[in-house]
Amino acid sequence: MNKGGLTRALLIGLMVFLAFTFLPKLFGKGGSTELQPLKYEGERAAAEGKPRSCDLWGPRFHAQLSTQGADLTHFWLTTAKYQKDGKPIDLSTTPDVPMRRSLRMHWRHGAAASPDDPSWQLDYDLVNYELGKNDGKSCEFIYRDAKVELRKLVRVTERPYELAVDATITNLSKEKRRHALTVDTVTWRTAKEVEGHMFRVSPFVTFVECVPSSGDVTRLTEKDFEPSNFQKDHEFAPGPLNPGDWYQAEGRPSFAAVSDAYFSHVLAPMDGRTPACQLQVEERWDARAFKAKADDPNAGGMYRARLAYDASELEPGKSARYELMSYAGPKERDLLAGAGGGKHDLSELINLGFFTGIAKILVRFLLAVHSVVPNWGIAIIVLTFAARMLLFPLSWPSIKSMVKMRELKPELDALNAKFKDDAQARGLAQMELWRKHNVNPIKGCLPQLASMPVWFALYTALQTAVELYNIPFLWFPDLSAPDPYYILPFIIGGTSFVQQLIMPMQGDPTQAKMMRYFMPAMFTVFMLFLPSGLGVYMFTNSLLGILQQQVVERHVRNQSLKSQSVSGGAIEVKTKEEKPVGKGDSDKPRPLLDKGKA
Repeated sequence: MNKGGLTRALLIGLMVFLAFTFLPKLFGKGGSTELQPLKYEGERAAAEGKPRSCDLWGPRFHAQLSTQGADLTHFWLTTAKYQKDGKPIDLSTTPDVPMRRSLRMHWRHGAAASPDDPSWQLDYDLVNYELGKNDGKSCEFIYRDAKVELRKLVRVTERPYELAVDATITNLSKEKRRHALTVDTVTWRTAKEVEGHMFRVSPFVTFVECVPSSGDVTRLTEKDFEPSNFQKDHEFAPGPLNPGDWYQAEGRPSFAAVSDAYFSHVLAPMDGRTPACQLQVEERWDARAFKAKADDPNAGGMYRARLAYDASELEPGKSARYELMSYAGPKERDLLAGAGGGKHDLSELINLGFFTGIAKILVRFLLAVHSVVPNWGIAIIVLTFAARMLLFPLSWPSIKSMVKMRELKPELDALNAKFKDDAQARGLAQMELWRKHNVNPIKGCLPQLASMPVWFALYTALQTAVELYNIPFLWFPDLSAPDPYYILPFIIGGTSFVQQLIMPMQGDPTQAKMMRYFMPAMFTVFMLFLPSGLGVYMFTNSLLGILQQQVVERHVRNQSLKSQSVSGGAIEVKTKEEKPVGKGDSDKPRPLLDKGKA
């Protein structure tokens, strides 16, 4: 692959990417006009009363629950790192939607029987509890009528961002009664929040996830819940636990979760029961006022993950108890590993992309560096330096090939001029020239391609590292956000331009000139929207690339001079040895070995 071909491939790839990304926006918003075929969910509420709040204070968080449903209305992260504009981040996004709050327990599963079935233990989908124990560390909720008693105890544990939930249902009637429990976690995101900005993926892009004890993680977005998907995928098929509008993961889960780039809310069974994990993204938009979903400025989605337990019947006076763990907080690796006492491996929540194995190694190294040098910006610089040195043997052949190609530039220019009207003859002449001087352009490109997985893994690792969230460095207020002053993008553009100058493209001069200015401009535009932490990596990587180029060029130049010097000495010795020693034989060369004499 010569440089001209590499340039053309890069340009074509970039044009396809830009067209795929921006053409839909240029030619109208579009968007789906269909409605999701969602089944009716019971919303029968008991007589309303004035709800009361119960507050819990745990390690690094402050939670608030309501007696209306005994579910979460607020979950604030209290450490300084997770504050915005001086206020703690609230991970609860649906405080005013009682039927869509997190930790909601619904005792009447629509797949088991219709909401009007008289065999249900509970007549309502939403009840108002009495508040029992309320000491800042635990909240006890109690509901009782003629047929049922519900008790729900929510308490903090000794671990950060964690709640233990213990629920008991008792049959107070004189007949067998049925219940089917589902426990939900929900996040509301508007379409504007999850929309990317130029070349940056929004940190609010949200996934609904089912993580099994072994096997692959099921991770879905709103695109997996378009109206047409409900007919195509067999996971939406109706069953004992699925009315037909939830994606039910195969097997039994370790936990269910709703996550974005940096935060997650997890529900995990802790009592040995094996509920099903179900996922749904419920689109909400005003179909009466707008023709398409994308036209509604307030459109969004309810991202829902839940644990669905098998239907169960209770004899009169009998009870059933359910225990589970809730983790709502940042995806910090040490916290995820210890959540639930280590019973569930929550580290699977961190999505490191295709090159996960490489990315995990890089993240471990980054954390190890930070444990020695407690500054994330410097840790990124050290990580970039280490990765660059590790990949230096792969870069060496490429840079040497570039130097040799540059030395042949006058001859290549002559060939281009000689065969300017015959591309085939020009290509054959170039190949012969490379063969004559032992130059192989492909040999220089392949090592660079082999190093690409490492750079992609490093890019993903830095983009998803919550450790960089809200962390200042130099003039950046937040390493996970773009540079607010746009200084770093132009610095990176400048270093990229220097790289183009010292590594001039070979091949077509027009392409070479275009790439000299196009590549720096492209990197500058990219970095206007990408996190500053990635910018630190790219700037450091560019400086190291320039330094490596200079080192290799100097080495190759010295080796070439040394080779020429040695070659000249050999010729001089040969001339002396081949000089005749006899008189009258000055025009006749003598052999080095004559008549058996050395």
